[in-house]
Amino acid sequence: MAAKLTAVGKAIKILQAFAEEPYNYSAAELSKELKINRTTVHRILSELEEEGFIIQRNIDKKYTIGPNLFHIGAKYLYRSSNFEEIKTIIEKLALETKQNVGFTILEKNKIINLYESEVSMPAKITYAQGTYFPINAGAYGKTIMAFYKPLDELEKIVRNTKLEKRAKNTITDPDELLKEYKKIRHQGYAVSDEENMPGALGVGVPVFDKEGNIYGCVAVAAVKATLEDDAVNKFVKSMKKGAKEISKYIL
Repeated sequence: MAAKLTAVGKAIKILQAFAEEPYNYSAAELSKELKINRTTVHRILSELEEEGFIIQRNIDKKYTIGPNLFHIGAKYLYRSSNFEEIKTIIEKLALETKQNVGFTILEKNKIINLYESEVSMPAKITYAQGTYFPINAGAYGKTIMAFYKPLDELEKIVRNTKLEKRAKNTITDPDELLKEYKKIRHQGYAVSDEENMPGALGVGVPVFDKEGNIYGCVAVAAVKATLEDDAVNKFVKSMKKGAKEISKYIL
């Protein structure tokens, strides 16, 4: 029998819900999704709103992340004294490739968008800071998980995760995904061709810590229709250079 959630546990589950799409919910939606009594949800939301952790939108009366929660998240983002150096590297890569470039990290088996430098593009394919990425779609998720260790634990994660379809080329078969990871480890980079978003292509390269463990991923995202034939090779070269520079600042 599952342990009964405490009041704190329920509040945590409610806060975690706001990190997932669509990022704003009514009390009724949270109650149904989280299977928590609606009266309890209302009480927790009221307390969280009073403390500034969430706010209620005027347009539809739904709740979303508030300024105090954002403040805490920002402290997490800047907790490393080297974040500014990493940010500078990402921005240089974006200028060099003339494409959106971002940096994600692996934190407790979650792939989190830490920073993204956006350039002018015909279609918006950027992601907000704090966005979680799936393990089976896109350059970020595939790159980081391909180098996850130990491999037997990686296989357990893959087989116990619901691999959702996000675009026409998303990999949803566990065996196929594990083969893709092996290919990525062999070649040293990942390519995402309309796996996470229609019309988008991404190239990701791993970033390792001082012990050689996977720490994160630097990746470029582009609109396929605008690219030249040798774009992937050029992206790989740029991302590898950036990953090497970023690794110097990983504590």
